[in-house]
Formats: sequence, C-alpha cells, structure tokens
Amino acid sequence: MSQRIYEADALHRRGQALEDEFFYQVDAKLRAGLRAQMKREEAREKLRLSTGIEDIELLDHLFDAGVTPSSIAALALVPVVFVAWADGSVTTAERQVIFSSALHRGMKGQPEAFNLLMGWLEKRPGKVIWDLWKEYSDVVHSSLTPKLAETLQREILRSATVVAEASGGRFGRDSISVAEQAVLDQITDAMLLDDSRTL
Repeated sequence: MSQRIYEADALHRRGQALEDEFFYQVDAKLRAGLRAQMKREEAREKLRLSTGIEDIELLDHLFDAGVTPSSIAALALVPVVFVAWADGSVTTAERQVIFSSALHRGMKGQPEAFNLLMGWLEKRPGKVIWDLWKEYSDVVHSSLTPKLAETLQREILRSATVVAEASGGRFGRDSISVAEQAVLDQITDAMLLDDSRTL
C-alpha cells in the first residue's frame, strides 16, 4: 500500500471517528433530553392525580417551583406564611401558630410539605410562590360549588388573621399591623374569583 493511500485511509478513519463521536454526543443529548421530558411528564401526571388540576401550564409551574405531590399540602399555607413575613420577619408566636395549623392539617406525616414550609419560615418566599398559590387557589375554587368555595375562603382568611393577630399589640389594640392588613387584603382580593363568590 502506497504512502498516499495509507494517509488517505488514516484520514478517512479519523474523519469517521470524529463523525461517530459527534453523533454519539448528539444521541446522548437527545437521550438525556428525552429522559428529562419523560421525568417531567411523569411528575406532571403525579401532580395531576394528587391535586385534580388539569391545567398543564399550572402543573408545569408547580413542577418548576419544586412542588411535588408530597409537598403540595404546603401550598395551602402560603397565605399564612406571607402574613407572617408582612412585617419583615416571622415572630416566635407566628411560627407557633403556623406549626399548629400545619400539624392540624396532618402535615407531620408529610415530611416534604413540612420541610418546604420550614424553608419558607426561614427564608422569605418570593413572588413566584404567591403567584403559584393564586393559580392553585383559582383552580381549586373553580372546582367547588359556590357555597364550598366561600367556606374555604373564609377558613383561609380566618387562619391568616389568626397569624396576623399572634404577635399583636397590647390589650388587643392594634393587633394587626398595617403591613399584615395589606396582605390580608391581597388574600381576600386573590380569592374573589367572581361576583358570586365573595367573602
């Protein structure tokens, strides 16, 4: 075999090896992307089954925010968490009221939800969590009869008010701060889905 033919063959083999490596990497990326997509769809389906939510966009938002079927129970406590943070920090009394509410809801047996709640009490959650709660609340309320929706709205507002009053002023005066009242008003506004469902 001449030197020229040998070099051409070696060049061809190197080119083929590079091409094979390129397609191997492309295939690996495609496989990883497919696995990620399958994981997302599986998580979305689990969330759908555990919440009854059919809205794919909302399910994706929940997934992207790290909410799982095991931690979904924590979303119901978002309003009380935001009331607790209204004045810039969570007091011991507010924390105790929120823990009591979480235990009353059976969250002790749901470690992911409890840990998520603990995290929100240690570090103030961002607006994305508030927006997720509003979306979640809309879906839940729209699936209920007006009477049940009103009952749930009253319970949410009552729980949030108890937290607001937990670190209140002296002798029952000024027990809810201006900042806490502003959050309570936002909770009320968020739950007014239509004219037939008012608090």
